[in-house]
Amino acid sequence: MLFASCALLGCWSPVASKESADEQVYGILGRTTAAVVGEARTFPLERPVDTLRSRLLQQRPQPAAAVRLSLADALDVAAENSRDFQRQKEQLYLAALSLTRSRHDFALRFGGGGSAKASGESDETANVQLGDDLSGSVNTVAGTRIVASFVNTFLRSVVHGGSFDGSSILNLTLTQPLLRGAGRRIVREPLTQAERDVVYAVRGFERFRAEFAIGIVADYWNVVAQIADLANVEANYVSLESSREQIEELYVAGRKTVTDLGRAKQSEYSASAQRVAATNRLQASLDRFKLKLGLPVSATIELDPEELDRLTAQGVAPLELDEAQAIALALDRRYDHRTIVDEVEDAGRRILVAEDALRMSLDFTAALAVPAESGKGLNLDWSRVNWSAGFELDLALDKLVERNAYRSALISFDVALRAREQSEDQLAADVRTSLRDIQSAIDSYRIQSVAVELAAQRVEATTDLYAAGRVQALEKLDAQDALLQAQLDLTAAIVDFAVARLQLLHDLEAIVLEPTGLRFDRSLPLPRPRTTE
Repeated sequence: MLFASCALLGCWSPVASKESADEQVYGILGRTTAAVVGEARTFPLERPVDTLRSRLLQQRPQPAAAVRLSLADALDVAAENSRDFQRQKEQLYLAALSLTRSRHDFALRFGGGGSAKASGESDETANVQLGDDLSGSVNTVAGTRIVASFVNTFLRSVVHGGSFDGSSILNLTLTQPLLRGAGRRIVREPLTQAERDVVYAVRGFERFRAEFAIGIVADYWNVVAQIADLANVEANYVSLESSREQIEELYVAGRKTVTDLGRAKQSEYSASAQRVAATNRLQASLDRFKLKLGLPVSATIELDPEELDRLTAQGVAPLELDEAQAIALALDRRYDHRTIVDEVEDAGRRILVAEDALRMSLDFTAALAVPAESGKGLNLDWSRVNWSAGFELDLALDKLVERNAYRSALISFDVALRAREQSEDQLAADVRTSLRDIQSAIDSYRIQSVAVELAAQRVEATTDLYAAGRVQALEKLDAQDALLQAQLDLTAAIVDFAVARLQLLHDLEAIVLEPTGLRFDRSLPLPRPRTTE
């Protein structure tokens, strides 16, 4: 039977279903990403099995050895372990999966089934009826719907014996809208929007990747800066402890006053408290960083302190890009702004669809039925073809729902226009903020560079003068505090400049990540504005 031959084809195993979905989705994402960023990229949905997080968890309850992470390692770990990054990959996958459903609406679709039934009356009749059917349908982008079905029925009397008597029929129907629901623009709109939604999802994912990557880099730099700050605080404490011991000896010898000794002890206690606070801030920052990477907070990680040296070696220099050029670049390049601009067009298309829904319906219908030859259940008798053709009109006099939908579409269009205006203003504000942050960091770096040099000279001078008994302990201690603060502020200015520069690159959509993961060149140059001849 036809049913028996098709039964196996109707069984979709879970593994085959997953592989089929992945094949379609990754193909869509590869082509769409190539159109958006100029390079086909795929991001497997499944997380790697042997991740750093899983290895650390397997080592419990034994204390795990410290894991040393370079900046590049941190980006790789985040790509594998971060829950936020995984969720963004899932959202991207689901957008493409939704597109496969919209495309399926315009694909050739088959259906089939079968039935078996026994019936009778007392002990006089007993019949067995078997049936199977196969159908196919297709919707075209012009609104045409074509349906074909082939039905077999087999009947046998159990009481009177004999063979199965069969009959079959072939049905073909065609429906073509002529007014409402007609035309490629209207019929294809759900598919068009689904395709554009995938483009928006790819843009959003690429922007998230860049934003997430610079967030990891900025957090890494801030943590290594805090490590350097803690080293400076520790050195300051050791210096003040040594000064207190020296003053204490001089006090015992009667060469310093109790006031000098009290000030020295107070400064030492203050430095000790500062050391405790700096250690606590560092540990809290490390825990937040581990959470961002997707690692257990109980894990012990070590960052590369030389990263701050490399950052310092890059220098702090003014940008060769003015505000007007930066805003123009951002308007031209930003993925999120381009999506908001495109959504205005989407809202305009929805108005056209809502206008079409206000029209009356007029459909052309045609049908064809071919019965089986008498006594030959599987042979069709084309000499007895039945056909029909006609029109169906629906004046649809009640249009309240469609009226409301149309008015809502007009409002949504105005909302989209305002969103575009807001995006332009917000984008300009983002760029201006980044430029100000960069200039502020440059100014701070210049000031603190001089401040560190002067503070170091002051410490050296007051130390000598204090040893000679020409200045009070307060001046020497104040000079050491000033040097420490200047060192901390200089480190902060270096990190602030580097982070602000990355943020400006992100504002200009100039962060170029590797095809997979989160790595990128942190010394990327700023994009150049377009030149007009």
